[in-house]
Amino acid sequence: MYVGVDLVKIERWQRILDKFPARAEKIFTAEEIAHCEKKGKKRAESYAALWGAREAAGKALGIGIFGSAWQDAFVTWTKWGAPILHIQGTFRKRAEELGIRDMSISISHEDNMAIAVVVMAGGSDDTHKD
Repeated sequence: MYVGVDLVKIERWQRILDKFPARAEKIFTAEEIAHCEKKGKKRAESYAALWGAREAAGKALGIGIFGSAWQDAFVTWTKWGAPILHIQGTFRKRAEELGIRDMSISISHEDNMAIAVVVMAGGSDDTHKD
C-alpha cells in the first residue's frame, strides 16, 4: 500500500486565481475547471483540493510532483459526485514500476484548508531503492 496526503491553504489558491487567472488552464483539465467554476465564490476551495490531489498522488508514488507534468494526475467524478483519480505520463510510468493495481482518492475542504488523500495498492516496494 502507498499513501499520499496533502493539505492546501485555500487562500493561496484564491490569490493565484485573482492574480493569474489563466494559470488554472495550464494546471487543470477542462472538466476540473468546469467543476470548480460552477462553485462560484467557493471555486478556490475546489481548485485547492484538486491541487492537493496532484501532490498526494505524487507522494503516494514516492516521487513528488516536480518532474511531472501538471496533468499527470487529474480527477473526474462519478454521477454521484465521488472523485476518481487518473494518472498518466510520469505518474503512470512510476505506478507501473511499483505494480500499482488500484487507487482511491478522497478530497475535502473546510474553512481555510483543503485536503487530499490518495491510497494506491501495488505489487512491489522499491520506494527506498535508488
